[in-house]
Amino acid sequence: MSYYGGKEIAEAFRGVRKHTVTIAEEVPEDKYGYAAAPDTMSVGTLLTHIALSPGFALMIHGDKIADMKTVNFAELMQRIGVEQAKPRTKAEIIAFLKSEGEKFASFV
Repeated sequence: MSYYGGKEIAEAFRGVRKHTVTIAEEVPEDKYGYAAAPDTMSVGTLLTHIALSPGFALMIHGDKIADMKTVNFAELMQRIGVEQAKPRTKAEIIAFLKSEGEKFASFV
């Protein structure tokens, strides 16, 4: 059995994030507002959501939360919603994907 530890998990995460950034770079900026159907996220919002996603694991493990009952999910979801709704340019979203991804990978 081969060992798969933090270093390997971080490298795998960086690889996946690199692919996400590549796709984000290939989508034209004028398509970042496109949503496939009503009540779905636009391309830009979805990429921002992806950037924010590892933040939950970082919060749980970084803050060493031992009991999920102590997490105020309503407040957490409100904060995430506010962050996700911030208007960002394509370049800002790509930079956000990179910085949030590296923050998580470095923690792992």
